[in-house]
Amino acid sequence: MMKFFVPPKRHIAFLVAILSWVTAALAVSVTFFSADSSQGLLRDFDNLFERCRLSIETNAEFDHEGLEETEVAARDEEWGRSYKQRAWVPAGSELYAVLTAWTTANGTTRHVCRVKFTDASRVLDEVEQALLLRHFFIIQTKFIGQGTHELDGKLSPTPPTVNAAFLLSAKNPNGCRVTNVITFNPDGTYFGATTGEQTVHPCRPE
Repeated sequence: MMKFFVPPKRHIAFLVAILSWVTAALAVSVTFFSADSSQGLLRDFDNLFERCRLSIETNAEFDHEGLEETEVAARDEEWGRSYKQRAWVPAGSELYAVLTAWTTANGTTRHVCRVKFTDASRVLDEVEQALLLRHFFIIQTKFIGQGTHELDGKLSPTPPTVNAAFLLSAKNPNGCRVTNVITFNPDGTYFGATTGEQTVHPCRPE
């Protein structure tokens, strides 16, 4: 599994190479995928991921304007000690955002926002995987280029899972390091994009 880390001076060349690879994969397969379907999927992903990112990175209330509140799927109730969850979905979308606030052993509340499919049985095909990964790299490249974010050099791949991540360079107002991650299985049985306050770094207790 490739680690998404390179020395700082090679960031741009690395990202260009990845984007070229994904674009080539799309060129081979795109004729088998509906343009309307792909645009809808990317639009909803971009919408929800940006709302998640802004909420966690700024420690602000999740912007749910124009979204419908929905139940949290049982598979997303994975948190230990104590937690609160809410979920929101765009009308007619396959994707939804799950917001979790959970309390760690030292009393710090961490915040996580995940974009996932509402249907647990939804299988992401290879073209959809390439589209979403390419879009994630475009977002990542934009923020790294602006100087507000950096690659997550400590990302630990767990084969066969494919993942990539970038970090908010400064701590958020809650005193936490924040990571943005995309993860999927090559067979399409799992997909998720997460913005979360990291547990590997201490936060300022609330």
